[in-house]
Amino acid sequence: MRIDPAQKWNPVYLAQPFYNLILMALFEWGVALHDLDFEAIRKGRKSKGQVKRELKGIAGKAKAQVVKDYIAWPLVSALAATAIDAVVETRRQRKRPRGLLGRVSRRKPRSRFAPVVEAALTSGAKTFRQTAKADATANIVRNVWAYAIIFCGHFPDQTYTFSQSEVENESRGGWYISQLTGSANIDGDPLFHIASGNLSYQVEHHLFPDMPSTRYAEIAPQVKDVCERYGLPYNSGPFLQQLGMVQRTILRLAFPGGEPRPKPGPYRGENGAG
Repeated sequence: MRIDPAQKWNPVYLAQPFYNLILMALFEWGVALHDLDFEAIRKGRKSKGQVKRELKGIAGKAKAQVVKDYIAWPLVSALAATAIDAVVETRRQRKRPRGLLGRVSRRKPRSRFAPVVEAALTSGAKTFRQTAKADATANIVRNVWAYAIIFCGHFPDQTYTFSQSEVENESRGGWYISQLTGSANIDGDPLFHIASGNLSYQVEHHLFPDMPSTRYAEIAPQVKDVCERYGLPYNSGPFLQQLGMVQRTILRLAFPGGEPRPKPGPYRGENGAG
């Protein structure tokens, strides 16, 4: 995969790092739009009717997600806060202090319920806003984490990429080779693998997509052994190293003339070169 070296420079290339940051924060929406296949739309391989149907489906899922995160859950938390503050304020009003020398003031008191309603509504509105902000923050954190794990499993510059024509008539053995060399793992402790949904074992996930992810750690040594015996690469590395190579790949291929870096050699075991 490379960019045509004859392609002219454009100031938009300089904004590539910022586009990448936006992609991280809005990753789930990028995934939603990915299957639209904008190239197919541009070349007329998709009818307008098909595009409309797909957009309608995406809009329906997006609406459900937005309503859940920014209306339903904030409303639930706001109602809970309103109810709690209403009870607290009601008790406080019942214990309202009397006037001088213990006598009740002769001034016409406000309705006992007015302060309760005011306090409850104020608390509910504040809680609604805070919950919506918390949900937005959580979504951004989740998107960045999902982006990092998924991209580290597919796009470090040590992985191979294949065109559709290259894999069109591949054998079963060829399929295993392309899955092995086109994916990458992330090293980490058991807690890290749990946090990544075991997608840090992306090599094993590609080779055995129907296997429960909890078994990937168990079969990883066997996959490494096969790679060592048959002189195949096994791409794995620390999280920051893999993420750094992802960014290096994106930046290199974003500019005219960018080419992939040399690929790794055969796996030589835990203490050898891979």
